[in-house]
Amino acid sequence: MTENIHIKPLPNWPEQITGGKYVRMLEKYAQSLRNADAHGNRRLFLDDVVIAHLLAFFNPTLRSLRTIEDFSQTRQAQRHLSVRRLCKSTLSDFHRIADPALLSPIVERLKAIAAAKGLPPTPAGLPKTLGQVLAIDGSFFAVAADVAWAVSHRTNRGEKHACVRLDVHLDVATWLPQVVDVSGGEISETEHAAATITPGAIHVYDRGIFSFDLLERQHEAEAFFVHRLRSPGPRCPKFSGETSRPLTAEDEAAGVLSDTLGRMAGSRHCPAPDIVLREVIVQSPDEPGGAIRLLTNLLEVEAWAIALLYRYRWQVELFFRWLKIFANFAHLISESRQGILLSFYVAVIGVLLMYLHTGAKPSKYAFSLLGLVANGASTLEEIAPILAERERRIALEAARRAWRKENKI
Repeated sequence: MTENIHIKPLPNWPEQITGGKYVRMLEKYAQSLRNADAHGNRRLFLDDVVIAHLLAFFNPTLRSLRTIEDFSQTRQAQRHLSVRRLCKSTLSDFHRIADPALLSPIVERLKAIAAAKGLPPTPAGLPKTLGQVLAIDGSFFAVAADVAWAVSHRTNRGEKHACVRLDVHLDVATWLPQVVDVSGGEISETEHAAATITPGAIHVYDRGIFSFDLLERQHEAEAFFVHRLRSPGPRCPKFSGETSRPLTAEDEAAGVLSDTLGRMAGSRHCPAPDIVLREVIVQSPDEPGGAIRLLTNLLEVEAWAIALLYRYRWQVELFFRWLKIFANFAHLISESRQGILLSFYVAVIGVLLMYLHTGAKPSKYAFSLLGLVANGASTLEEIAPILAERERRIALEAARRAWRKENKI
């Protein structure tokens, strides 16, 4: 599939290229991709495509198939590629037949290495017995207008754009996605959430992701959840309170207004699951009605911790913002579902490799500085000491807070 061209001296790419060290970190996995993607009738394979996408992820000048083709013929690219040229049309065709699932073992292996370096299992400030907390959300990304399966998404200005939705389950303690999936218009966020439940984890959802079927599936999977419910109204699911629980001083300090056990009230056409649940209402002056309604099956966890769990949900929104602004995913270069998902898998691999290289836990601070690298405004060597010092200060402040809390100061 790749063109044969006359061998000639290779030119240099006119811009500084970063990310070579990350490609070298990935080299030991490249052969496994070549073996898994073997095909006798073509000469372009997944390992070369992943390497090209990874270099594009770290370099803002490589943001189209054409620039990737041009870059592939330079001295910097040929240090890492086994083919002489990545043609634009060939790469586009490859995206349609790519199997992004082949990257899953690499992602899992890198996550295991990252976990061994000491990433925390539970977000800061919460009881360590809670374990993994996943913030769930979806976000739209613009693609070429002729993608037949994309969602036609209307903006606030009435314009229409062809979009796809990226669904992410983000581990808020590590800032690493546990689930990454690309959806067209055939499945809603609620349906996707019901199909991707992690047993034992706590799933935190915003008010747009809710259904009785989702509650039932979570109960069957022995998973935990914190749902934000809409403000009371005709289209809002109703909670029938049975027992009010007393609030502690810590609950009140966290803004908790009430804590009630009960069940969801369904209807004849839409019966609710018969599950004992809990409604925690938290003060929030900026919200309509001045409060946030949270529904959970964490019956023994303190109410203040439920409020804090929901506050961690915003991290998945920050992750999407980072993808669109700092990682330059505002517009996707592939038109196929497989190619788009491949790009997002490479982004996850890129984040993991950055963590393994810098040793800084993925966070809003790290992503902000790493965004400077992605935009060409800095190098990893320049930001590494800044990251190390910032993480040191964050760790010291967390230790101080824990000491004050333990000593009730």
